[in-house]
Amino acid sequence: MRRGTDSHRTPVSEKKAAPQKRRLNLSCLFPLYVVIALGWLASVRLRPARRVPTGDAATLERARAAGCLSSLDELSEAERRPTKSRRHMVEPPPSTIALVCCLTTKGPLSIAIRPRWAPRGARRFYDMVRSNYFSARVPLFRCIKNFLCQWGIAGREHTPDEFRKSFADDPSWLPWGPKFWSVDGVARFAEGYLAYAGGGKNSRGNQFILGLVPNQRLCGGSPWEVPWGELVGERSFATLSQIHTGYGDNGPTQGYLHSHGADAALASKFPLLDYVDSCDVVDDETSEADWAPYPDGFVHATFAKSS
Repeated sequence: MRRGTDSHRTPVSEKKAAPQKRRLNLSCLFPLYVVIALGWLASVRLRPARRVPTGDAATLERARAAGCLSSLDELSEAERRPTKSRRHMVEPPPSTIALVCCLTTKGPLSIAIRPRWAPRGARRFYDMVRSNYFSARVPLFRCIKNFLCQWGIAGREHTPDEFRKSFADDPSWLPWGPKFWSVDGVARFAEGYLAYAGGGKNSRGNQFILGLVPNQRLCGGSPWEVPWGELVGERSFATLSQIHTGYGDNGPTQGYLHSHGADAALASKFPLLDYVDSCDVVDDETSEADWAPYPDGFVHATFAKSS
């Protein structure tokens, strides 16, 4: 008897071949790996090396703890290389920077000293910082709301002879006169600009002005008011807004400060007065050539264009 066939079975010849698993050919990805590797190497080479601040370890630690900027790497691009903008009415002179941390009774002030803005004025402040002049507790003795703070007198006992003497003016890089109170809505003297208080030609000494708000009239013809530096960092401007301005023009007199400095009687009579307790250079990229004064008769390009 013939063995029956299984009609439900598909003949072998009619079976579809089972799909074979494809092997991934990694060799085709090799060019992609090369491109990725080259891109990574390029990014590493183009990435600037992190700057090592020039301040000593103790100074840097104190600055960081206080909330100051402690390295030039921490400046924004606008702070590093300022241009004509909503802050600066004209293009400031390109300059290297010495970064200073000042500790005040209201918080930190980070100051960018820019020697090519005003080399003589910048150098005087730089030298005062280097000599620990501000460790004597310097009062912010004349702070007027919506205007400026005047400061810098440490008292006769703490003021070396070299800082009592007046010195020559620097050429202004800001245009003078009422015509340039503002340009495109930008006031001439920006909030946080630093210059000198004075009373005539070549009268600068050891007193500074710090702009509390943008001001149209400052540096409008007074040669001592040319800015030599500015505040940088958000914390600095927060401190600026907290400085006591209630005494205004009725604060301590310059004569008293020259004779007595920040003594106990001053603190008793003006208990809300704010002070600068110390200033230190935390980072410095300047070279000796950056501090060279401009020659006699020099006129800044931005000043000449706007005259």
